[in-house]
Amino acid sequence: MTTVAEVPIIAAIDVGSNSIKMTVGKVNATGAVDEVGWASEVVRLGQGLTATGKLDESRIEVAIETLKQFRVQAEQLGASAIVAVATEATRAASNGPEFLKRARVESGISIRVLGGEQEAALTFRGLGATSDLTGSVIVADVGGGSTELIGARDGRVEDSTSIPLGSGRLTDRFISNDPPTASELERCEKEASAALEAVTAELAVRGRDETRAIIVGGTGEFMARLVPDPTRIDIAAIRGVLARISALTAADLAQEIEIPEARARVLPAGIAIVAAIVEVLKPNKLEIGRSGVRVGLLLETSENLRVDRHDKNAPDGRANGKLKLRTKGRAPVKPVRTVAEEHDFRETMSALIAERWEAVWKAVPVALEGKDIEGVHDVRVSSRRLRAAMDVAAAAFPKGWYRPLHRAAKEITSTLGEVRDRDVLLEALLAERDKAPQTERPGIERLIARVERERAVARVAMEAYLQGLLDGPIRDEIQRRFTAPGESSTERHGREKGSK
Repeated sequence: MTTVAEVPIIAAIDVGSNSIKMTVGKVNATGAVDEVGWASEVVRLGQGLTATGKLDESRIEVAIETLKQFRVQAEQLGASAIVAVATEATRAASNGPEFLKRARVESGISIRVLGGEQEAALTFRGLGATSDLTGSVIVADVGGGSTELIGARDGRVEDSTSIPLGSGRLTDRFISNDPPTASELERCEKEASAALEAVTAELAVRGRDETRAIIVGGTGEFMARLVPDPTRIDIAAIRGVLARISALTAADLAQEIEIPEARARVLPAGIAIVAAIVEVLKPNKLEIGRSGVRVGLLLETSENLRVDRHDKNAPDGRANGKLKLRTKGRAPVKPVRTVAEEHDFRETMSALIAERWEAVWKAVPVALEGKDIEGVHDVRVSSRRLRAAMDVAAAAFPKGWYRPLHRAAKEITSTLGEVRDRDVLLEALLAERDKAPQTERPGIERLIARVERERAVARVAMEAYLQGLLDGPIRDEIQRRFTAPGESSTERHGREKGSK
């Protein structure tokens, strides 16, 4: 029997053109990845690459500092191996080799540069661990410097290609205004369409009536936060998003969907690429998938480590069938939890999650009543604390039922954002009106009236969402799945059995 301690924890780092991301996890007995932790930092390593052909020195400095921080985090999470890959920005830059050398010397992390086909292969392998790849599928990984396209049928890759166009590159070339103008977004889409037409004519699954397109990466994830229904995205919904973000500054967009402002700056160009993919490839259905590169890298590395453990005399720190992470000059790696410790951790987090869901339920009625503007704020604060607990505990629970509950916790915060933002703005406007000269008050009054109308519309949507949350099955599901404070898992299982 394989214990928790025998399964290596691996940190997989993706050095992209926009962001550097890390997933820390381990491959379980079923071959799926159990995530232990993750980190993401918007670095814009590829900024200015199109104009200069080089990575900017200031961006290199930020990237190396980020890698140093990620290494410390990986070690604290018990990683016994750290693997890293770099994509378009590094492979295209004339000073890419210099960056790789500095990263290795200063952070202790060796980075492998992936070609377009290698990146596509890892993406597809990782996506297969989290998504349904049966039937005819086109996978599009929209990055900052390039977009990888994979044509597959029933889980087998038939074709793949890469185009050197990503959200960062198109932003640098065509978008100078904030918010971006409609004509700038049209130029981005036109450029992406031309590039797609040039390379996808032979894509095996193109034009099949039953083909699904799966958009992976941050562009797809963040776009999904802007559409009315993330499970039903079509070209009309994408056009609606493009029209909406052409009226939002990067700061406003960042606040609305809770992403860094630097990432919001390049998101419109990424969504323009998605629009081009839909228009050119004409999939029957569009879906959003999790980025697969890091999961694919974890699976690949875990497979390699299994082979290495059988070689007791393997070099480079491997001995007696175990891999040791060299930590010269750093704190020792935190030990992996044992089975008993894993059980204790799950029980502790179960009680904490139950407690924090209960705080949300207690705050919701005040928010629905609407008499105290702090009611909405209290729900958002409670939901943020809940999300933090569920983020930490994600690796300890089965993903099949945990993910929807985790996603619901995240949705609460974003859904209440429209109302809370206007509550705060109204409070500030009312204070400003009271101290403003008489001649300025009519203008402030008009602005107050406009914000109040927007708030009323936002509250209708918020109230419907919260009421649905209270009346729906999720509350019973939470009670069934998580141990109440002071209740043992045995008592919970007995309660579950009695409720069936």
